This record gives sequence, C-alpha cells and structure tokens, in this order.
Amino acid sequence: MTPSRTRAIATCLAFVGLAACAGGDAPPRAPLDGAEPLHTEEPVTFDADGLTPPLSIPPFAGDSVALWARSEPGTCFALTSLVDARGRAWVDQRSAGPFCTGCEVRTSVAQEEALFVLPGEEGFAPREGFTVRFGLVACETLTPVKASGAPRLHLTWLPRASLPERGRLPLRFLVSRHSMLLGQPERRRELLERLNDELAEAGLEVTLEAVVELPDAAHETRFWTTELAGLSALRDGAPPAPDTTVDIVFAGCLWYDDPFFGPPVPVDGFTPRVGGGAGPASAVFMPGLRCDAFGGAPVQWPLDAYAHVLAHELGHFLGLYHSVETDGTTDRLGDTGEQNIMNAHPGRASARGWSPAQKRRLLSHPWVRPVP
Repeated sequence: MTPSRTRAIATCLAFVGLAACAGGDAPPRAPLDGAEPLHTEEPVTFDADGLTPPLSIPPFAGDSVALWARSEPGTCFALTSLVDARGRAWVDQRSAGPFCTGCEVRTSVAQEEALFVLPGEEGFAPREGFTVRFGLVACETLTPVKASGAPRLHLTWLPRASLPERGRLPLRFLVSRHSMLLGQPERRRELLERLNDELAEAGLEVTLEAVVELPDAAHETRFWTTELAGLSALRDGAPPAPDTTVDIVFAGCLWYDDPFFGPPVPVDGFTPRVGGGAGPASAVFMPGLRCDAFGGAPVQWPLDAYAHVLAHELGHFLGLYHSVETDGTTDRLGDTGEQNIMNAHPGRASARGWSPAQKRRLLSHPWVRPVP
C-alpha cells in the first residue's frame, strides 16, 4: 500500500479486505504441487466465546506451510493463537484491528476465507508442528466478538517441501478503459520489464499470461476497510482467473473513502489483504492514472514509479507487511528497515530493495513456482 494521511488509513488500506464472497464446502483455489497433497480437518464450530478448538498441524518435511481457512458468509475471523511444538506462543491474543502488531507472527483479519502462509523464519519452525486457534471479530469494527449462530470453520493446509532459489509468478492484467495501459501493448511490455527489474533482487520473476479489457469499468472506485464491493465488481468484470495467477486490476481513480476519517484519499495502489490468494477482492488494484495531480485532471504515471509501487503491492499479496508503518511500527523481520521497498512510503528515494527474510517469505507463497 502507498502512503496515507492517518494511522487508521495506513493500517487498514493494505491489510484487510472485507466484502461478501461465496462460502460453502467447495475447496479454495489451491496450487498444483505434486510433492504434497492437501490435508483437511473436519469443520469445527466457534464456541460461545467466539473461539475454535485448537487445531493441530502435525510435523512435516518442508520449509513452509500454507493454511486455507474458510468460514460462513458474513463471518470475519482472525488467527488468535499460534503455539509451536515446543510450547512457545507466537500469537496469543485476539486484539482489535486489521492485524496484531504485538504478535511474533503477524497475520491479517479475514472474512469468510483466507490464505495464511507460515514460513520458517526468526526462530519459528513450522515443520516441527504447531497448534492454531481462530477467533471471531466484528466485520464493521474489527473487534473481538462472541459467537452468534455458531458459525463453522474449515481448515485445509499444504506443506511445501522446499523453497526455490528463484520463483516465477504468473500475472493477468485486467485493464479498464480509464487506464493508461489500455490498447498499449508496448507500454504493458515495458511495465512488465521494469517490474521484473524491481523483483530481481528477491529472486522472483513475473510473467504476463493474459490481458483482459474492462470496458464497463467506472472511471473511479470508492472503498474503505469494510466496503470493497466496488473493487470486487472490477474483478468480477473478467472471467475467472486460472489457478495460481494473480490478477492486477488497472482501474480508474481509486479513492479510500473512510466515513470516519474523510475526506476521500486517492491511493497509489491497494491490496485488500496481506497474503493474497483467497477471500474477497483477492487481487492487486492499481489506479490507471494519477488522480492527485495539481492540475486537477488525472495524468499518466511515470512507468518507473508505477512499476515500483506495483512491486510493493505484490509484496503485500505474497505476504509482506510494511517494513515501517507511518507511526513507526516495524515488521517482525530482523533485517528490514526504513530503506526498504516495503516502507509505507515506497515512493521515497531510499525505499528500495528486498532483504533475505523478505525473499524467503515471497518465495514461500504457494502460487510461486520454482524456476527450472
């Protein structure tokens, strides 16, 4: 996510996507991994305090594990407990907000479905096994709540045998008629080249698998933390994406319109939830033009700056939080800081580059495939 004017905007914009999506018993989109099958727990029910019973992930041979958690329509939940095989608590609270700033392993609040990627890092060794619990939160306020109607949660997980030294991620461009990329194949090619330049240090390569035009997209989309219907509508204007392909939506103007902290703020990029791949509006959203120009009318982005922000947003999709928030809160990785592309202000001249820990997290995402 790009810079914001208040801490509330800074924390909410990048980390929470809360809009209606389909529930049911259909499995989520999952990667094809010949080495390991998907493992499934029987559905469990949130108790009267709004907590699931402990769910155990047994030891496995690998470096990371991806958890898909699904609940029922209208249900918001968070990871509220994570205890490893040695009894160390990495998450031990159900705090208010889009994510727990004090937790040793940070994950985002979800609605109805979410992907949690847990790599081994900073002393946490998921391969030894661990236990998780999830807790209900109010979708409107992101505060803990007790159970109402006894919703269920279904957990599926996929261990990853090893992390690649280099990975490849397929993209699909959804281009609105208000984007500077519409009808511009050379500009799209140049953007992809510059994006790969930004990602090279992280060992990640992206490929463009398809381009879909969105002729009916509105010239602007307004949203806020719990109102993402407009963003979902942009993505719903295209056919379903192939499995493991990240949608990049090039919209018109994107405005974060918070009814409590107004006025509306134009954003340079937006990822509804850190750890993309499941849940509502699961995509990266980019404004097709700059909507905060001094002249009043939208103007084209410089491609270097555009690629830099897009790389930052892909970092969110693949599981990275801001290295430093606008209020000074840091991430839980020991080798990041202000001079890092995941700074909350990626446009700063010093906000560049990826750390080794960030590289491991990016390559842990199950949609990233090894480069032969």
